[in-house]
Amino acid sequence: MYLIRCYIYITEYDSCVTSDIAFLASNGVLTTRNTICYGDLGCFRKNNPVFTINLFPESPDKINITFRLFTRQNEQDNTFKIFSVEDVVGIKNSHFDHCRPTKIVVHGYLSRGYDSWMLRMKNELLKAGDFNVILIYWNDGSQGTYNQATANARVVGALTAKLITVLMKHANADPADFHIIGHSIGAHIGGYVGERTPNLGRITGLDPAALIFQSADKVVRLDRTDAKFVDAIHTDGGNILMLGLGMFDPMGHADYYPNGGIFQPGCYAFHFIPRKVVCRHLRSFEYFIESINSVCPFRGYRCPSYTDFKQGSCMPCSEEGCGYMGFHADRVKLPAEATNMTYFLDTGNSEPFCRYHYQIKVSSAYMSDSGTEKGMLMVNLIGSKGELGQTYLTSDYMNIEPGKNYVFVVTSINDIGKVKNATVTWLQKKQSSGKIYIDHLDIMSTET
Repeated sequence: MYLIRCYIYITEYDSCVTSDIAFLASNGVLTTRNTICYGDLGCFRKNNPVFTINLFPESPDKINITFRLFTRQNEQDNTFKIFSVEDVVGIKNSHFDHCRPTKIVVHGYLSRGYDSWMLRMKNELLKAGDFNVILIYWNDGSQGTYNQATANARVVGALTAKLITVLMKHANADPADFHIIGHSIGAHIGGYVGERTPNLGRITGLDPAALIFQSADKVVRLDRTDAKFVDAIHTDGGNILMLGLGMFDPMGHADYYPNGGIFQPGCYAFHFIPRKVVCRHLRSFEYFIESINSVCPFRGYRCPSYTDFKQGSCMPCSEEGCGYMGFHADRVKLPAEATNMTYFLDTGNSEPFCRYHYQIKVSSAYMSDSGTEKGMLMVNLIGSKGELGQTYLTSDYMNIEPGKNYVFVVTSINDIGKVKNATVTWLQKKQSSGKIYIDHLDIMSTET
């Protein structure tokens, strides 16, 4: 049964007042031609100049949003507490403790709250610290069309913001103690939460979804104004022709681009087996999970581009110029005015992904029989804790001219300690009597 009446409303994004015919359903859902309202979650509009999806978000009940609390007191999967934003007594009697920092983890499109990566992240978080960990399940709202899931994300964000408000009111929680970790569309859900929650502590976007959101107004996507600290890990930022699923543009206070942020080692560039297609997109949460308790620091180097990084132009980094990708990104205290700080680093092609970086500067020498030669350089570094092993400095042949400096960046899976010795091998492209002479090597260990 519907009641038909005239309804005057102010649109969310327009500055003018418009009128429309509204339909008030018996369940309290108010609908106009372009707006739908879900009680105290507010109204959501379609066909506006900013959010271009011509779909209403579905109701919270249909999306089936649940919040599952894990702490060190109930970290096993079969003892979690399901939060209801309406159940104040249940919240007060739960293991939630306002003295602990709170981590909220939210999945993206076609994912589910009980996916192994979310449970693994929860386990690593509770190993690292005494946290409240809340996993958001919005399975029924994320399994349909991509456009509908994108519309539904707004309701997920609104209900999560309401949960934080309830925890603030009835459990003395401080919004500054909340850290939202979202993958894909889940990253933008974090943005919607931050938009409604003043002084939210931190949002981490794990390869924030690109489709619909790329180049969109910051009102409908994650951006640095959504929390006190916003960091993002970009792993699949190629264009649509490259099957890129994540955003490449910087959006936070600190943006990390492992391996350049487009291709990831161990993931095939073009492979139409579904898991391989999304491999690069999924790497973002794999890197984050590993970073939580890794001894290897996932150090990132502030740099204008990946090309500059690979040429060693951004090493060494001072404490202000170094970053830490993943869980420990907030170790670096950026200036208050800092925006879009871009950091680059390399990873391995399989677990463990973290790598130690070494800058190597090769200075060639002038000799009577030296000239420009084409070939490949290999190096082995011997340190106080181990050795690098024979490693190519370039992936292709290059010209070496006498009297010039060449800078390279190589990585090691292990910390080899203080470098004590090094060997250089030259692979000539063609058999000839040509030689290259090395005047000296400068080697810099950037993590130790």
